[in-house]
Amino acid sequence: MSDFDLTFPEGVLRPFCRLTSEESDYVFRMRSHPAVSKWMTSGGDISLEAHSKYIARQKDDLTNRNYLMFSNDVIVGVVSLHRIDRRNQLAFLGLYRNPFSKESGIGRRLLGAICRLSFQQFGLHSLKLEVVADNRAAIQLYEAFGFLQEGRWRECVRRDGEFVDLIAMGLLRSEWLNGQIEAR
Repeated sequence: MSDFDLTFPEGVLRPFCRLTSEESDYVFRMRSHPAVSKWMTSGGDISLEAHSKYIARQKDDLTNRNYLMFSNDVIVGVVSLHRIDRRNQLAFLGLYRNPFSKESGIGRRLLGAICRLSFQQFGLHSLKLEVVADNRAAIQLYEAFGFLQEGRWRECVRRDGEFVDLIAMGLLRSEWLNGQIEAR
């Protein structure tokens, strides 16, 4: 896994371990924004101190890789690989768009970049994800890229006093190589 900027057609990925303090602060503001935090299974609550400690651990963390994505020197969002399992060649993806940007199509670019990173750069066999069942826009995007629903955890995320289902989805490298990266 790399500790240098990676360039893909969708944009440039900068590892969190290389972020400037200004970039790290911007990531914190994005992740704390209500349009982003409402979809996080953790509820999105995190202190600046906890965020700063997380960023500081990135260089030595072999099971999580987080990247700030730029396009034409403008921040478009964050992509992440979590629970990286080298033996089984799989990881769980995460992404969120820059909530301060009005540009359309950012989700597609972020997802394209994380697929390229996972399958081309890191040679993973499988990408997994978990998405809250009422996040229809995200589910439609993942399905358009070929992700399949693989399971459902009933009422496992508590949000606003209500329990919501979590959908498990996955994409295999062979499916991605067969052209399913482009939305159908």
